Amino acid sequence: MTNDITIYRQIYPSQCIKIAELGYRSVLNIRPDAEVDTQPNSCDLATATEQANLTYHHLPFDDERLSMMTVQQFADFYRTAPKPILMFCGTGARAKLLYQSALMQGLL
Repeated sequence: MTNDITIYRQIYPSQCIKIAELGYRSVLNIRPDAEVDTQPNSCDLATATEQANLTYHHLPFDDERLSMMTVQQFADFYRTAPKPILMFCGTGARAKLLYQSALMQGLL
């Protein structure tokens, strides 16, 4: 999306070292735990990102529950997190919606 943020689909703990090697400094997971059986849980991602020296934040929401509070929490994280940020959800669609919502509200 920009030099500061990339929107992506589901990542896995085994990818975190590579994500750090690519130059990312933060990971934002907006996917609720247990959406599907095959996704890693946020605790495993938190451990893997810590081992890769990445800042990790979990801000889960689904399409039906995107609130102004969630948009504000995202904007707060975006402003303070080390950049660049890799933000992900299942397919990238929700992550894009959240980013665009913050832009449209003038929060970024």
